[in-house]
Parts: sequence; structure tokens; C-alpha cells
Amino acid sequence: MSGISRLGAEWSYVKIKHQPLKPDGTKRGDPEIECLQCGHVFRGGASRIRSHLLGTKDGVSACDAVSEEDKQKLGKIAQEKSEQQLTKKRKTDLDNLTRSNSDPSAASTSNSSRFNPITSAFQKVDKASADASVARFFYANGLPFNAARSSQYSDMIDQITKMPPGYKPPTYNRIRDELLDQEKARVAADLKSCIDSSAKAGSDLTSDGWSDARSRPLLNFLLLTTKGAQFIKAVDTTGQSKTDDYIADMLSEAIEEAGPENVVQVITDSAANCKAAGKLVEQQ
Repeated sequence: MSGISRLGAEWSYVKIKHQPLKPDGTKRGDPEIECLQCGHVFRGGASRIRSHLLGTKDGVSACDAVSEEDKQKLGKIAQEKSEQQLTKKRKTDLDNLTRSNSDPSAASTSNSSRFNPITSAFQKVDKASADASVARFFYANGLPFNAARSSQYSDMIDQITKMPPGYKPPTYNRIRDELLDQEKARVAADLKSCIDSSAKAGSDLTSDGWSDARSRPLLNFLLLTTKGAQFIKAVDTTGQSKTDDYIADMLSEAIEEAGPENVVQVITDSAANCKAAGKLVEQQ
């Protein structure tokens, strides 16, 4: 493949396995490439390479071996590409606008169809610029892309769009002090609603095992009430043998924290040690 020239830093993360060629030796379609980080083989160009490394889908699976440092570098490259496309699009829109204004027939057609090329051009540019700013915030701060799927992310954008022009977001100090205290108070009020509901109608204590982002085994305890689920605690069971006695002790502690008078039943999975632990708790 020595005769094939590639541009862009993203190509240093892959190797070309096969490039289809026309009879005259020129390229035909995208090459088959292999990721040097994870070994995944796929077909595509620079855009799909970036999607693979950054985990932004685009019809290709995400790389699970690329470092966060490299992701930030590639994010900057993606941002530069986006800005270049934005500049090119802006120039094209303005060129079309100039031609439309210099051609009376084109202007007449535009007026008759109620299409304003100036408004259209600036609307497209504004959206592209806004999208680029949001993406840049993610790239520059190393935020996980899954944050864009959060309901809080959508709610934040919706609330901002409802504000009048000139709205300024909260400062660093307000977020870490005043607004944090407000959010803690809101969560506490929600939890109190769950506790009050539990005292009136009773609740279910449920427990299940999970693994966190660092693959640590966790034993979670939640209280299910008519007002919603209340998190009690999570216990790191690393190095612990999950015997029926150990699980029974953990369940008993969780019942005490929730208030024995509030717990109607305990729900666990159907594993033998969990069933045995449930019987031990009943005997207490």
C-alpha cells in the first residue's frame, strides 16, 4: 500500500489491510483497515476511524483499548474537522446568497416562495456553531460521551432555551456551594417522602450484587416504597466469601438502617446462599 497517501493523525492508529483499486491503479471505495489498539477490522475512511476510536457509533463498534489521552487528541481533531466543514458551509451559503441577490429572476422566485436565503444561511450556521460548542465542551473536559444520553443533559438544554437572551450559566463557586446545597436539600426532601410512605404503607428491602466500573463486587441495598426506591447502601465485598451467614448479617444491618418497623419483606435473587440467608434473617 505504499502508493496510497493518507492524511490525518487518525490514520496512525490503524493499518490498511486491503485497498480496492481500479484498473488504472486509482483507489476504488474505502479500504479495509485494522485498529492497532484493539485489532478490530472494518471498512471506512478518516471519519469512521475517529468514530471507532471515540466510540461515537457511525455504524462501527467502539474501540475498548484506546487511552483517554488519545481520545482527547482525536476529539480535538474531530472538532477541527467540524469547524473546517462549518467554514466551508458558511462560504458556500454566502456564495449562493450573493448569486441570488445578483440575479433578479432568482430573487423573484425566492420572494414568491417566501424563502429568505439570508435567514436560512444564518440559521444553519448558528446551529452548526452551537453543536460545535457543545461537542467542544465534552472534548475539552474529557466528559464521557454517554453523558449526552442523560435525561439531566436534555433537561439542562431545555431549561436554558427557555431563558431570555443574555442568560449566564452559574459560576464555579455557585455550583460547588449554593446550588449543591439546594440539590442536597431537594434529594433529602424526596427521600423523606419515601421514608414517610414507608412508615405508612411499609416497604420492601431488596438486595442484589453488581460490579462497578473497576470490577469491584458490590452488594447493593434499596428500599422500595410507594413513592419510589430509596438507596440504603452499597457494600464492597472484595475478598469476602458470600456465605449465607455473611449475607444474612448484611441484610440485618440494612434492615436496622431502614427501620425494622418499615420493612414488610426482603427480596433477593434465587441463589442458594441468598435463600439460606433469608431463612436466617426470619429466625432473628
